[in-house]
Amino acid sequence: MMSLLVFRERVKNFYQRNDIYLLPAIKFIFALVAFGTINAEIGYDERLKSVPVVIIMALLSAFTPSAIMVLLAAGITILHVYFVSPVLSLLVIAIMLILYLMFARYTPRLGYVVLAIPILYVLKIPYVIPILLGVISIPMAIIPMSCGVILYFIFQVIKTAITMQINKTVEDILLVYTYVIDELTGNKQMIMTIVIFALILLVTYFIRKMRFDYIFEISIAMGTLTGLLGFLISHLILGGNSNIFMIIVGMIVSGAIVFVINFFRITLDYSGVERVQFEDDVYYYYVKAVPKVTVTTPQRNVKHINANNEDVSSQSIPSEYSDEDMDEYDEDEDTYLDNNNDFMSNRRNYNRNKDIDS
Repeated sequence: MMSLLVFRERVKNFYQRNDIYLLPAIKFIFALVAFGTINAEIGYDERLKSVPVVIIMALLSAFTPSAIMVLLAAGITILHVYFVSPVLSLLVIAIMLILYLMFARYTPRLGYVVLAIPILYVLKIPYVIPILLGVISIPMAIIPMSCGVILYFIFQVIKTAITMQINKTVEDILLVYTYVIDELTGNKQMIMTIVIFALILLVTYFIRKMRFDYIFEISIAMGTLTGLLGFLISHLILGGNSNIFMIIVGMIVSGAIVFVINFFRITLDYSGVERVQFEDDVYYYYVKAVPKVTVTTPQRNVKHINANNEDVSSQSIPSEYSDEDMDEYDEDEDTYLDNNNDFMSNRRNYNRNKDIDS
């Protein structure tokens, strides 16, 4: 356990020292994956799938708020649909606009959630999002989470609607519009998924707000259990082609992933709990203080030996020094040794000359 805590501290320290570089890099990689997922799902326009275009959009997303990334993703989706069906693209624009306004109005900082769900659906672990949001966010996060689920099912509907023969007659246009709207509003699997995800988030959130030991771990476990029960009931009610075994495995893996994320985010030492009582002019306070687990990273011992194998110095160098600092330390030490050797050599020559003169 101690080795894991030391590794955790090293990772956190590394991120804190280099977050100015790591954060844009993480956003860039996430944007690449998001745009790549869209191109893989509905990549009808080869120009938008070209590497330079994807890299430019990912770079733009790396240095802008998450809402810009969502806007770019919506734009790519619309352009792909427009390439094969301008008529259908009008409906997609309306749907995307509604989703964007819902998300941007209430939770503009959670744009990554909207794009993360379609990505995680490809990996068969979209259940990470509701559990994680229950641990680190608030119930309002249901909005971007629901938008992400709807976005995933929109991709599935678009792939089917594109195959329909659409002429410019009013009847054909109304036919495709009716099909898309019916598939979205009448999709029981999508509605059930949104409801179950919302339940997972709420259960995890409200349990996490309770006051007893190991609350984060318990809330993650209960959120995972809620998802398992919810999708089992959904499978019994709706049936369908969903693989219940893969859903169970995905829920368990998702819970484990959130547990690891929470381990790096916060680890509490419940053996050191303290309860404090104090008052002011208005209130009397009962406070339960749980200390965080903190460890000191091991120190590095650097030992220098001269040509005569004599121990010149042995000094403990704090591990927070970088390799560049260590190199400078070595250079200074070598310079000191060289100067010391020159001084001793000159002194011996001086003594020898003095003896000869005597």
